[in-house]
Amino acid sequence: MTSSIRSSRGFTLIEIVVAMTIVGLGVVTLLEVFSSGLRLGARSEVRTEAVTHGRRLMDELLARPTLREGAEQGPIAGGGRWNLEVRPASRAQDRLTLSHDWELKEAVLEVTIPDGGRDRRIELRTLRLVKKGTP
Repeated sequence: MTSSIRSSRGFTLIEIVVAMTIVGLGVVTLLEVFSSGLRLGARSEVRTEAVTHGRRLMDELLARPTLREGAEQGPIAGGGRWNLEVRPASRAQDRLTLSHDWELKEAVLEVTIPDGGRDRRIELRTLRLVKKGTP
């Protein structure tokens, strides 16, 4: 009769400690997964913002009637900045056969957006065919 009473008394202290350890490891793992997801989401948001600003600036550049060689820079709302450099595309012109009236220019746009204590940078490049003698 004593053996049936002993088995129905409940869990031992060791069993409770092992069960709590397993539950604790599961909770810590879930918190780490959620934390990583939040970090990746925030980083993605900053990168998307930089790409959006870069595409808008590049569209404005390509809509200009003339394209002057040189460098330009300016601020972006939220503390970011952009740098644009327009130069002859010498490497591409070696592979292309262009009329003497046309030349190929390369535009390199660098967008920098602050992200916490670091700056996130993206670079966009494009080529534009322009008539010689026009900037």
